Amino acid sequence: MTDDTARTTAIETDIVARTAEDSGVDEGELADALELLDADLRGRHSEFEQGEYVTVEDRRAYAIDPEEWESLFEPYDFDDALETAARRAHERQAEALFVASSGDSDALAGSGVVCGIDTAEQFD
Repeated sequence: MTDDTARTTAIETDIVARTAEDSGVDEGELADALELLDADLRGRHSEFEQGEYVTVEDRRAYAIDPEEWESLFEPYDFDDALETAARRAHERQAEALFVASSGDSDALAGSGVVCGIDTAEQFD
């Protein structure tokens, strides 16, 4: 996996690598799963905007109900380990973006999702 491949998603390469290692999943498989999720999530911003969120550069992190993850994975046939790793990568990135934007990640309450945003989607 190259840095360019990983940054086609909203998740930083170091978070992908660390999460893959911690989870015992293949880093390339995790990056692929995150790319699929990112493509799907880009069109779903309005579904998450009822809660707390921050925008940092070309990414938006949303605090979500942990149970929403089940519906996010529904279109995919990821095994449990890959789902857990993808969720953890999103939560780590969301925490980093909340801290970068507001100084803390308390609003996340432990569950977050990160979406890439296009220039046309930036309304803040």
